[in-house]
Amino acid sequence: MKPNRAIEKYVPLVDFIAIMLGDNCEVVLHDLTHPEASIVAIRNGQLSGRRVGGPSTDLVLKVMQDKIYKDRDYIVNYKASGKFTTFRSSSYFIRDDQDEIIGMLCVNINIEPYVKTKELLNNMAFISQDLAYGMEPMQGQAPEPPVKEQLHENVDELFATLITEAVDTIGIITDRMKSDEKLDVIQHLLDKGFFQLKGAVKEVAKVLEISEPTVYRYLNKLKE
Repeated sequence: MKPNRAIEKYVPLVDFIAIMLGDNCEVVLHDLTHPEASIVAIRNGQLSGRRVGGPSTDLVLKVMQDKIYKDRDYIVNYKASGKFTTFRSSSYFIRDDQDEIIGMLCVNINIEPYVKTKELLNNMAFISQDLAYGMEPMQGQAPEPPVKEQLHENVDELFATLITEAVDTIGIITDRMKSDEKLDVIQHLLDKGFFQLKGAVKEVAKVLEISEPTVYRYLNKLKE
């Protein structure tokens, strides 16, 4: 899929940053006009197992849903977890002429070697201290909770992770859920930006064992 022309001009930056920071740094360019297949350029994708055509992350969907990009240009130094490693990640928001987000340029640095070295040094010095990740608070605001993100190879994994997380918050298996509990699951997924993905309604209907029209009815009720 060819990226949006406004996004395309950022492709050279993907190579530039990856070459500058080396093989231990994954650089990803997302075109958010197609969140279910948003990755249009990636370097050192072997670090997370992702490739061009892969989906957005849970954090990307949350940024779109909550419009976090409205009051900042980027988020930096947050923790991202991939299938193979842990990253210190930063994301730059790409906007259109109407100030709406259309893309993200993400830099993910593999910190596993540094964490292991730190653990070794802490053990030798009898010190126990965890790494802390999070955004710097904006001037005059209280510190925000740390940002976390999960990286997925394909959209099916993203569907499964978000739905499982939503169901777990209720604490009841799906075939025993009442209608109001299923509504709570859909509310959780709506808050996470889940329904920006193509095919999302079909997936959640299948898991909750309800019809797609029922999912749409719940969504309309929650948006009232």
